[in-house]
Amino acid sequence: MQSPISPSCKKEEQSQSQVEKVAQISQKTEGADMLTPPNSSSSTETESTLLTKPLSPTASAPNHHDYYYQAHLSKAQFNSILVNSATNLLKILYSKQKQHTCDTVKTKQFIIEILKRSKTSIQSLQLACFYIYKLIITTKNSQLPIKCQHLFLGLVIIASKFNQDYNYSFKSWCKIIGLDEDAKHIQHLRSVEIQILGLLNYELGLMGDKYENWCNILFIFGYDFIKYQIIKQSSTMRDDILSNDLIWDLDMVSYTDKLSKWWQFFNDLNIDNLKFVKIRFETYFSQQLNQKVFIVQQEAGRKRCRDDVTVTLFDHIKKIKV
Repeated sequence: MQSPISPSCKKEEQSQSQVEKVAQISQKTEGADMLTPPNSSSSTETESTLLTKPLSPTASAPNHHDYYYQAHLSKAQFNSILVNSATNLLKILYSKQKQHTCDTVKTKQFIIEILKRSKTSIQSLQLACFYIYKLIITTKNSQLPIKCQHLFLGLVIIASKFNQDYNYSFKSWCKIIGLDEDAKHIQHLRSVEIQILGLLNYELGLMGDKYENWCNILFIFGYDFIKYQIIKQSSTMRDDILSNDLIWDLDMVSYTDKLSKWWQFFNDLNIDNLKFVKIRFETYFSQQLNQKVFIVQQEAGRKRCRDDVTVTLFDHIKKIKV
C-alpha cells in the first residue's frame, strides 16, 4: 500500500541547488503563521514551542499509530477520535446546507460500517477528511447536490484511489454497501464520484509536510470534543497504565460552540502555510495536562473502580468506552 508520504511519491534524488533553495525558503518563513500568508508579519509561537522532540524514535510520521499511542492513547481510542473527526467535519459542512442535512448518530454509524467493511486505511480516511475540509471552504455559499452518506462514500473511494495502487471496482463497492451489482447502482456511484471530483476541482494532492501537519490538525480537532481523559498510573511503576478512559463532551451547547469555532478556523486556515510550520499533537496534548487530561496515581494491586478523584470530577458525566 502506498501512503501520501511514501518515498515512491517523491523524487528519489534532488540536486544540491534545490535543497539549498528549500533551506532558504524555510529560513525566511520560520515564523509563518498557518492562518496567514507566509510573508505576513503576524506574531506566532516560537520555534521551540512548535518543534518538540518526538515521543517515540520509531514514530517517524504523525499518521503513524505509535506516534499517538505514546501520548496515552490506545489504538481503539485513536480510531474513535478519527471517526468522530470525520463525523464532525461532515456536520460542519452540512450545517449551512438547506437541501440535505447530516444526522450525527446515523452518519457516525454509516462511517464506522463503511470503514470496517472496506478495510479503509488510516491514510485514506485522513485524506477523505482533508477533502471534506476543502468542500467546507469552497461550498460555503452554495448547496451540495449530494446526501451526506453518499458524499462520504464517494470521498473514501476517491481517497483510496489516490492513496493506493489497487482498489475496489464499483461492483465491489456495491457489495460493500449492500447493494445489488446492477448497472443502475454502479452508474450512481460513478456519478457521485464525478460530482465530487468536480467540486474538488480535481485537486486531490496532499503530500510531505502539508500532509503531516494536516494529520496533526485533524487529530487536535477530534480530541477537542473530548471533555476529559482520565489516566490511572501505577504508583510504583510510572510506565504501567492501569486504566485509560475518554469522556466525551455530551453537552449540546458546548458541542455547537465548538463546531462554530472550528468552522471559523477552517475558513481562516491558509493551507499553503502548512509547508512552513510544524504542528504536533503531543505539544497540544501536554498543554491539556490538569485541564482536560488528568493522571491519577493508583496502587497496582488495587481493584479498578471509581476512586475519590474520579467521583469528585466526573460524578455527573456519562462515561463512554472506546
